Amino acid sequence: MISDFLSERPTEKITKYLLFFSFPLVVITVSTVMYLLKLSNFPGTLNETQLGFNGEYIKSCFSRMSDEDMSIFIIANILDYAFMIAYGTFFFSLALTLTRKLKEGSIWKKIGYSISIFGITDAFCDGIENIFLLMMALNPVNFPNWWAIAHSSFALAKFIQMYAAMGGIILMALVIVLSRLIKRNNDKGGR
Repeated sequence: MISDFLSERPTEKITKYLLFFSFPLVVITVSTVMYLLKLSNFPGTLNETQLGFNGEYIKSCFSRMSDEDMSIFIIANILDYAFMIAYGTFFFSLALTLTRKLKEGSIWKKIGYSISIFGITDAFCDGIENIFLLMMALNPVNFPNWWAIAHSSFALAKFIQMYAAMGGIILMALVIVLSRLIKRNNDKGGR
């Protein structure tokens, strides 16, 4: 079972390395990608592009961009793969680190292993989403509209898992803090 595997692998030391190295990589890659996207003058918004399910809207955004802007947009979305690796590793290693601190056999521990997997699967969905986005960018006027639907479907799956991972990480951290406070209170005899 996956929880048995993740309880021991990657080792605690490797998990900590992944966590500490992925965080600065997240900051660097997201900053670079966001800067390049701004530089590309892409006029679309998150809701209307990633979650819009609308090929005609994306075509209209591309039609307002110069060839140079499109080149920068494509480069930004290729570099986005480094961001995916960074945030996927960060969510995975942070969730796994927290999960291993939870009480053995608890429902939270079982949920925690799933949350750590979301770190990987949301980045995977993001990667597939970008494949469709890059295909659309390489054929900005004539791409089939179903590519936008596929693009948005994977974006939606990514966001659901990403928000579940973030929420799960916050809840696990709260459970750990509350458990320690209760234990400390009980150790003092409830005084």
